[in-house]
Amino acid sequence: MFDRHVDYPTAIASYDDEGVDAAIDWCCQHMENGDTLTVWTYQKSNLRNCAPLERLVAQHSDVEHVTGRGGGFTRGKGPVLLAWADMEDIGKLIQYGGHGIRALCVITWNDEAIRPWVSAVRPAVLGDGSAWDDSALDIDPVVVQAVESLTRTMNHNNTISAGFEKDNVVSTLLALHDAGIRLNGEAMQGWALAHGWSGKNPVRLAGYVQDINAGKRPRCRSVLRADYIDHLRRRAAGDD
Repeated sequence: MFDRHVDYPTAIASYDDEGVDAAIDWCCQHMENGDTLTVWTYQKSNLRNCAPLERLVAQHSDVEHVTGRGGGFTRGKGPVLLAWADMEDIGKLIQYGGHGIRALCVITWNDEAIRPWVSAVRPAVLGDGSAWDDSALDIDPVVVQAVESLTRTMNHNNTISAGFEKDNVVSTLLALHDAGIRLNGEAMQGWALAHGWSGKNPVRLAGYVQDINAGKRPRCRSVLRADYIDHLRRRAAGDD
């Protein structure tokens, strides 16, 4: 009942003249009457690094500049142009403005920092798309079934660092690991972002995976039935 699948259009743009111009055009095409186009940068001074974005903000009353350092809150509905962001930035954007996002375009600065999200979301590619010729990251089908179940059952307003959400997430990850199923933290973080996880929860999910893969066992109360992994395997095989 808590499923928050991201169902708005998405795009990834290269950080060059062609990519930035295409990103602006793409966002404008997704505007409707009364919309505001939100340009996001981590801090206010970043806007000076890109003349086309600086002009866009300065010359149009229906374009708003927000900063991640200032909270990244978006007001009203409309497309969002997220400049030079990483996956944690996307999580913050979804947390504070997710209900108003009509379309999301990310201008990349570090391909590897965003690759898991690109692999999960499969956005439209704008500008130089050579970095995304092979963007797929491996994630086990049983793991997909597990994080789909977590997505449906967790309260996304809560942190996965405490309470039932932590117990559910950590016990699931430990059960998968103990069953010999490979966990890819970055791929799972990208998948979580693509399915509405927000704030710090996607990066915390990846952090738990990193710890478990390193041999640590985060504390939790087990909330899983004994045959849960077998149940996930049947679902992944289409038998349940």
